[in-house]
Amino acid sequence: MSYITTDNLTHIMAEMSDYCNAACPMCNRYDWDINLVKGVTNKHHTTLDFVKQRIGEEIISKLKVWVCQGTYGDASMNPETVDIFKYLKQVNPNINIRMYTNGGARNTDFWKFLGQLGVVVIFGIDGLEDTNHLYRRNVKWTKLMDNVNAFISNGGRAFWELLVFKHNQHQIEQAKKLSKELGFESFKDTFSERWQDFNSDGNYRDITSLEVDDYVISKPIEQSSDFVKAAGHIQSKNVFQMEDKNDFYTRKISCFSCRLTKREIYVRANGYVSPCCILGDVERNEPKEIIKDYKKINLHHTDLKDILEGDFFRDLSDGINGGEKRLQGCYHACGVT
Repeated sequence: MSYITTDNLTHIMAEMSDYCNAACPMCNRYDWDINLVKGVTNKHHTTLDFVKQRIGEEIISKLKVWVCQGTYGDASMNPETVDIFKYLKQVNPNINIRMYTNGGARNTDFWKFLGQLGVVVIFGIDGLEDTNHLYRRNVKWTKLMDNVNAFISNGGRAFWELLVFKHNQHQIEQAKKLSKELGFESFKDTFSERWQDFNSDGNYRDITSLEVDDYVISKPIEQSSDFVKAAGHIQSKNVFQMEDKNDFYTRKISCFSCRLTKREIYVRANGYVSPCCILGDVERNEPKEIIKDYKKINLHHTDLKDILEGDFFRDLSDGINGGEKRLQGCYHACGVT
């Protein structure tokens, strides 16, 4: 099976913006001291002209899905989001547009339009009026609910995803009930992986609480082991603990971005292209170990066809099939066949 090409591409995950109205303390936008990472945030929006010129009608007309989910930003912050979505629908009326968002930005006219256009929106709402803002800092509940109602009442398909913390775990059933009352199609509660994590230098932390402003957020009392990272899930090869993973370099990886019915790329707001958001933080995390020339993976400097046929994607494909350039992010996120 060939890897991702401009001929077989079916999905684009687009960051759209590296600006965000919220200030979630465990987001990639912040370091472990909850300081904004200024080098990669609040600098870029994907523009309509960029979509037209650097991706283009030929590719868009064949896409199944355009999903907005970012490493550093929320697509609602992009001033041209509506224009881009209109363009995508004009070129490809059957394209499925999805957007992940905290829902707290823009006015009701924006959300009304998204509902009428048929955009699917996954709202990250982590609690109720008295708790959502503890993690989704700066998101105002009244504005959020106004936006949700404007979207759903205008035909929008809405899905509620709730991150569970100690401060909101008692509200799951209440939130689920509210989601039905508001007209959400589904409700899902899940856990954060970021209690145990590695930063871009390969430093590891395992915490159960985090001081934020004048309060503390804490890990829920019960959290599924499925969401806890093992000691091998790290970003730097020099501290990788192989444990019993003797098949690391040999077995084929089941790449989630390259399947029989799906070929996906991730396009950052600054133009960088990778197969997925797991590898999307190319400046700070593991992909930097195999990238030879950053301009050759950036759509502002290199055509998409040349990027997908270039060294980075070729090395990733070789690693997926078994080889010394295999990335731990691929191995642990997607697993082996």
